[in-house]
Order: sequence, then C-alpha cells, then structure tokens
Amino acid sequence: MEHYFYDGRDLSGTLESHYDYGLVVLSIAIAGLASYAALSVAGRIRAADSRHKRRIWLLAGSLTMGGGVWAMHFIAMLALKLPVAISYDVKITILSTAPVVLSSGVMLEVISRPKISKLILLASLLMGLGIGAMHYIGMAAMQGISQRLIMLFEPRLAALSVLTAVVLSGVALSIDFIVERNPKGRHTLGAKIGAALVMGFAVSGMHYSGMAATYFFAGDGTPAETTSALNTAALVFWVSFTSVLIASLAIFITIVDRRIQQATFEEAVSRFRMREAIESIPDGFCLFDTEDRLVECNQRYREIMNFGVPIAPGMAFEAIMRGAVRAGLIVVAEGEEESWLTERMARHRTPRENFVEHFRGDRWMRVSERRVWNTGTVAIRTDITELKQTEIELSKAIEEAQKARAVAEEANSAKSAFLANMSHELRTPMNAIIGYSEMLLEETRESGHELFAGDLLKIHASAVHLLAIINEILDLSKIEAGKMELCLEEIHLPSVIDEVASTVRPIIDKNTNILSIRCPDNIPSLQADLIKLRQILLNLLSNAGKFTHAGKIDFSVAVDNTRPENGWIVFAVRDTGIGMSRDQVDKVFAPFTQADNSTTRQYGGTGLGLTITKKFCEMMGGTISVDSEPGTGSLFIVKLPLAFGR
Repeated sequence: MEHYFYDGRDLSGTLESHYDYGLVVLSIAIAGLASYAALSVAGRIRAADSRHKRRIWLLAGSLTMGGGVWAMHFIAMLALKLPVAISYDVKITILSTAPVVLSSGVMLEVISRPKISKLILLASLLMGLGIGAMHYIGMAAMQGISQRLIMLFEPRLAALSVLTAVVLSGVALSIDFIVERNPKGRHTLGAKIGAALVMGFAVSGMHYSGMAATYFFAGDGTPAETTSALNTAALVFWVSFTSVLIASLAIFITIVDRRIQQATFEEAVSRFRMREAIESIPDGFCLFDTEDRLVECNQRYREIMNFGVPIAPGMAFEAIMRGAVRAGLIVVAEGEEESWLTERMARHRTPRENFVEHFRGDRWMRVSERRVWNTGTVAIRTDITELKQTEIELSKAIEEAQKARAVAEEANSAKSAFLANMSHELRTPMNAIIGYSEMLLEETRESGHELFAGDLLKIHASAVHLLAIINEILDLSKIEAGKMELCLEEIHLPSVIDEVASTVRPIIDKNTNILSIRCPDNIPSLQADLIKLRQILLNLLSNAGKFTHAGKIDFSVAVDNTRPENGWIVFAVRDTGIGMSRDQVDKVFAPFTQADNSTTRQYGGTGLGLTITKKFCEMMGGTISVDSEPGTGSLFIVKLPLAFGR
C-alpha cells in the first residue's frame, strides 16, 4: 500500500466508502471505557504507598489505556467498508500500539503527581501525538488484496485531527486533575465519567477526523466489488471482548484496591485512636493473649512494672512477674519468690476478684484482672498509695479513738459509780439537816422564840434547794448511764394536773403571775411514768413562773388524733416572760446551760431541769419543742403517746 500526502489529483477516482455505525458506536464506547479505567488507575497511582506499587499501577494503566485506544482504532477500521479486500500487516499493527502505550504512561505519571504544573500541557501534547502516531502507523498496516491500495492524506485535516486529540486530551486531564484534588470530594464520580468521555472523544475524534483527511485510491486494475478477506465479526468480537475485559478488570481492581486501602487506613486510624485511648488511661493497662503473652500495654504499665528490662509485646506474663520479683519490686514476695509466683500464676489464670500488691517504695497497687473469652486477659493496675496511706492513718485514728472512748467510758463508769456511792452520803446528811431544821423550827415556835425562826427557815429552805440540785444531778447521771427505769401506769390526767398546779402555785404567785389551765374533763387516760410526767410538768410550769413577772401563764392539755399512730397527748405551756433569742433556744436543752451568766445569777438553778425534761420525754416515746422570742415569752410543747410501747 502506498501512502502519500494529497498531491492535488482529481478526487473523482476515490474509492467509495461507508461505515458500519454499530461498530462506530462500539469503538467510541470502548475508548470511553478504557479512558475511565486509565483515570481510575491514575487515582491508585496517587494513593500508592511505595515506589514498587506505583510502578505496577503505572504499567497496568499504560497497557489498559494503550490497549483500549488500539482496540478503538482497530474496531473503527473494521467499521470502514471499502470496495477493495483489506488485510493488515501484523508487525506494523503490533508496532502501532507502542506510541500510545508510551504516551499513556507519561500522561498517567504527570496527572498522578500531587501538584499541578506545566507538565500537564506536555502530557496532553504527548497523548495527542501518541494517539495520532498509533492511528497513522495502524493505517500503514492496511493492505489491498485484490488490488493495490493507495492512501493520500490531506495535510491540514491530518494536522487538525492530531490537534483535536491534543486539545481534548488536555481538557480531560485537567478535569481529572481538578476533580481528584477537590478537598470536599463532591461529584467526583460524575466528573470522572465526564473526563473519561472527553478522553474517549479525543481518541475517537482524532481517528474519525483522521479518516476524513484520508483519500483512498485503487492501484493496478479496476476496483471490483470484493468482500474483505478478514472475518470481521470474529475480529470485532474478540478485540472488543478483550479490551472490555481488560478495562473492566482494571476498574474492578482499582475499586477493590481503593476499598482495601481505605479499610487499611481506617484500621490504622482505629489502632491509633485505640493506642491513644490506652495511653490516656492513668492506670497501668495491659492485654495478654490466651497463651499469656503480652499483646498491648501502655506506658504507665511499663513504669509500674519496670524491672530493668524493656517490656515489649510478646513477653510472657510469667517472665514479667519473675523479673519484677527478682528486681525486688514486690515486697510480699521477698524470701518466698517461688511460692509467691506459683500463687500469682494461679490467680492470673483464674481471676475472680480485685487484690492489692505492696510494691517497693511503700507503693500499693490494686490489680483488677478479667478473662475475655477467646481473647485473653485484661489487667489494670491502679496506684492506691494515697488511699492506702489514708486507710492506715484512719485505722490508727480509729484505734486511738477506741482507746480514748474506752478511757472515757471507764471515766464515765467511775463517775457513775462515784455518784451512786455519793448519793447515799449526800442525801443522808441533807435529810438529817432538813429533819433537824424542821424539828428546831417547831420547838422554837412552841417555846415562843420567834427570833430564831427566820434563820431556821433559811437553813431549811437552803437544804431543800441543795437536795433538789443533788437529785437533778443524780437523775442526769442515771439517765446517761442508762440506769434510769420507767414505771408505766394508767394516769388520770386531771388529778395530776391539779396536783402539779398546787405545787407550783407559790412560785407563780410570788411573781404576781396569772395561771390559766385548760384540760377537758373527758380527756383519756395516759400510760406513762407518773413521777417523770409530774417532774416534766413541774419543770415547765416552775420555769414559766420563775421567768415571768406580772404576766400570764397558759397551761393546756389536748388530744392530737391527726398523727397516724394511736393518738397523742399534747401539753402546752405558754408564758409572757423574758423569752429567748435563737442562739439561746438552740442550746436550751443542753446540760448545765442557761440563757447566759446573768440568768444564773438572777434566777438561780443548775440548767439541768430542761435537759432532764427532754430525756424523760424521749424515754417515754415523746418529744419536746420550744418557740420563743426575746421580750414576748416562750411556748413549750410536749407530745407523749397515749399508749407507750404498744
């Protein structure tokens, strides 16, 4: 076959030609598919993490793109129908693939670089020239069988076909370069398909524009209607099948590789996060496999178990423990290394509960080990040195407190014993003084010596007052010693109230007070200790009379059925006396306490009356409360159950 540039001869002698449009469409599709596969491979070249892997992907991409372009060209040539039988020179056909494979390699190398540069223009030029070289070398392989075939190329159209390939290749590579480096990663697939279509049109556009620049003439003889000597259908099938298979395989491999790389990256990120999380744990963390070999541990664990040899994954648990024992880290293992190791290994293999290990330097570690099914053993070592020291100090403090309590109880017992022994010694002479004073007072009055009566009355009153104080102190001592007993009985309240009122009447009249009593006649009986109830009411009413001058004292008794129990008796004593401040109210029931020192000097007393009253109320299951304001008086309320102990 002869090839020339068009020499201006008459074109009326050109051979008539037409195309099989089905094969034309197939050729364009194969060009687009090959371009998409090549651009996908370019993405894997960018993502390659080694030079060797990058070279493999570069070779695969070059062969995929070059083979696809050649397949497009060959199918497009088979789509051309001429009235002359055609065959192809095998060597030249194979040679035609070299330019496009080489240019594809250069193109993939350029667009896979991390930064855009002027080399992309060179890659577009080389790709266009490679496609053009492949096309025209491939056409040189055409041979006429029945007649000699002459091809003439129109220079301007031929140059235009190569320029088309260069420009469209540049557009396609620019689109792919920009899309692959889009930081947001949006619409990547659609843009890549668009770039592949543009590249496919560059290949097919170059081919069909190059064919438009070619004129076919018959050589010797007259053209005859002769069918091609090639089996067109078989060639189309095998060439298209092979090219589609290669391109599809390349796309599939790139997808698989991308997913593998993504999974590898995610695994690396996950391991990094896990590692960071483990290192952030303030306690010593370690993981041993089912064979008790170290899988993972953090720096804190290495610091705790530092016995001079670096702890690394793969070390056996027994080796770590043995090294720690030999280095003297474990205090309790000193002198009993083997027995301790045997016990420690048994505990490690069947962990059940947390335990504490005493380390050198007076450090204490709480060890928590758990078996994880089909994984191994997870262990956490927590430094509890401060907690242990606090516990030791607390134990010492408790021991000292117990000793102090024992001393106090012994002292209290001694005090109670002393008071019990002194009660007889104190009361006997006081009763004697009271008795003799009464006798002397009676004799003095009978003998008419009234001059001595006043002194004897003072002696009698002082003795009675001193005996009352002694009785209060002894009562409080019995209460504190738990020796005060209750004698419960059915109490008829109206008679008790009349008796108490008669007893305190002199105190109330002395300060010119008015006493009003309100007690219903049908009030039920109260089960309580009569003596203690009488003392409670006497204390409240005598205090009200003592701290009130020319005022009123209201004493009321009522039944409270609003509580969920069986009913309560409420005793209320209200006065218009001097009252108390909030601070005084807070300590009014404390033993040996009165409002202030001036109160003691002015009104006398030991400050035990209300203390004993409160104790008696609590002993009988009741309560006492107070509400008071300075200058307006006080209100004391006692609540006792109707049936104590039921």
